[in-house]
Amino acid sequence: MRSHPTTTDLAASTEAVEQVPSTAVVVAPGAGAVYPASSGDEQIGRLFEMTSDLLAAISLDGRFTLLNPAWEQLLGWSIEELKAHPMQELVHPDDLEQTLALTLAGHHRPAQFVNFTNRYRHRDGSWRWLLWSARCDGEAWYAAAKDVTDRMWLERQALHDPLTKLPNRLLLMDRARQALSRLRRSNGPIALLFIDLDRFKAINDSLGHAVGDHLLISVSERLAEMLRDSDTVARLGGDEFVILAEDLDSDAEALAVAERVLHALEEPFQVGSAEVSMLASVGVSITHDPEAEPEDLLREADVAMYRAKGAGGHNLELFNEDLRREASARLKLEDRLDHALPRHELLLEYQPLLPLDGGRPVGCEALVRWHPHGAEPGEPMAPLSFLSLAEESELIVQIGDWVLHAACAQAAAWRRDGIEIPISINVSARELTGSDLAERVQEALLYCRLPGNALCLEVSEEVVLRDPARARSALQDVRSLGVAVALDNFGARQSTLSLPGSLPLNMLKLDRSLVQGFERDKDRRAMVVAALALARESGLTAIAVGIETNRQLALARELHCAVGQGFLLHRPDAPERLRLREPAGAIRSPPPWRPIVRLRGTSRH
Repeated sequence: MRSHPTTTDLAASTEAVEQVPSTAVVVAPGAGAVYPASSGDEQIGRLFEMTSDLLAAISLDGRFTLLNPAWEQLLGWSIEELKAHPMQELVHPDDLEQTLALTLAGHHRPAQFVNFTNRYRHRDGSWRWLLWSARCDGEAWYAAAKDVTDRMWLERQALHDPLTKLPNRLLLMDRARQALSRLRRSNGPIALLFIDLDRFKAINDSLGHAVGDHLLISVSERLAEMLRDSDTVARLGGDEFVILAEDLDSDAEALAVAERVLHALEEPFQVGSAEVSMLASVGVSITHDPEAEPEDLLREADVAMYRAKGAGGHNLELFNEDLRREASARLKLEDRLDHALPRHELLLEYQPLLPLDGGRPVGCEALVRWHPHGAEPGEPMAPLSFLSLAEESELIVQIGDWVLHAACAQAAAWRRDGIEIPISINVSARELTGSDLAERVQEALLYCRLPGNALCLEVSEEVVLRDPARARSALQDVRSLGVAVALDNFGARQSTLSLPGSLPLNMLKLDRSLVQGFERDKDRRAMVVAALALARESGLTAIAVGIETNRQLALARELHCAVGQGFLLHRPDAPERLRLREPAGAIRSPPPWRPIVRLRGTSRH
């Protein structure tokens, strides 16, 4: 496994360095050098002695024949010691093949300038990077070199992950390009393996970032140990790693590497006195095409990894034609979504929150819809079909900002008509963990001249649990504006009964899976009872979400849930079609449910 830059890796960076002037290297008295007619030998000699650049004449068999004093100052060896041994004895082993090849090339390409970098051993055992500019006259090399060790160190820092010391994305892509170019001389494929650790954030949150960092270092070391010297393992950031495997015999070998990765990470990691299991999802992209683009291969491996993670994790997935078609459709959808706001293709529908014992709506939830330009007429696209896509980029923040201002404008319009009910809007993870949520909310309220109680922000359990401390702080800032906060999707997880007590809430919205499952599932019904008791004890308004049948409505009322939301009560609709003015009577529900008993072909209740 290679984790340090080689001269090949850094070739691109050396090409941009200014060449040493050729007149500075023709300074070898007695070695066939020709001086400008206007310069005296004494002046040339003084320049040779005093320059800080490294000047040399080198025989075609690789021995120094002339050196200036700067060599002694840089490397610590005397000039006599440097001349006594072939230069390759001081060249770093990783750079030796290239250095010898360039030296021997002087026989075939005289008078051609060559620029390259290699490392020379200092007397104290350390290595110094040299940037060479050299020319051969067919009998000897005349060269000038500069010490670029500090710059190479900075470049190394720029090409490696600071935590694990593995190559970063920039160096990985450079090595992938080199591997693709070598495909022209090889029949075997190359593969990129995109590795994402499963549930790493939960470990990070529960054990702390210091433990998380130690775990990432351990993962990087284990991946490096299992790879061949020709492979590269890189860290892209967070808990994402990528392996570049080349010189493979077949596609099956690439999948075998992915299997080894999964098995290698199954072994527990020792973290302090504890053992931590760290499973992973792996996406694999394989190519035989030297014209392939490294970024395309990485994107394909990423798509395959998400498929593996979506299948439950601890799995591998190969990018294939089906995934290619899905990715192509996704890219087209992304492109269309980018234009949705400037083309005014988004709209809001509103679904009322109704008291189950009768009365006017106590609120409305704003639900974003998308009518793509040029799409077939009919129903708009539902949020689930495009918001998850938007959440992968900053586009979700732009959409969220539009929803915030549009909802506030609608609330202001209703208030001018005498309808004062709060509007609820959903907040994404990126918005909640951003630093300006309260500022954006306050700006929208001021612009529409609304009090804080005209608005309610809904945050889901999943979003809050990504970063509970930051979520709590952001919601407290929002509450200070008089804005209500509702915890959405409550009960979707089995271990979140303690969550409401740690957040500044006004409402608790029971997840639709609870409401729609408590007809037949005693455990879910018990969860609803516990959630309603928790809401009453905490002074929160409990809302049953997803009421779609009379039976669900009856049970919600029997369990003394005061407010409901769902298609049975009122479907989402345009604001002008909502029934908001007239008080509704008590919502009718069927008699309490009784089991059906069948006797001799008849049924009784």
